[in-house]
Amino acid sequence: MDSRGIIFSIDAALALIPLFILLAAVTNFGGTYIIFSDHIRIEHNAQDALETMASYKSEGCEFTVLQNITDILKRNNNSAEAVALSGNVAGSYLNKTLVNSKYTLTEISQLNGAIIASNADMEDACNIAMGIRNYGNYTFKLYIWD
Repeated sequence: MDSRGIIFSIDAALALIPLFILLAAVTNFGGTYIIFSDHIRIEHNAQDALETMASYKSEGCEFTVLQNITDILKRNNNSAEAVALSGNVAGSYLNKTLVNSKYTLTEISQLNGAIIASNADMEDACNIAMGIRNYGNYTFKLYIWD
């Protein structure tokens, strides 16, 4: 093998190094992917929390959490006292379920967006996810953020 072939091979291999560096830089750039995956995670948490509220029965209770809430609201004609009582039921469940998240649960069809339960102010929150669940004549919206 002559020296020109070796030099040509080394030159070709060295020319590939900047290409590999550029490829590695492009594949490691994923800042928006992390934020997007976090948003999907909390969005699923919001909907999952509402779905479990519709199906979870605490020990010794014959009604689900959402059944209890709607029953309290219905029996008391959607009064402010009923909202406070149902907020206690919802808050105790959500505080156990959404330990590291902030939340606000509202009812939008009968109470025109009244807050049922909340553990933080949503005013300065960013990256808010929402789940919606109908139960009887009531439509509940659960907002979750970190």
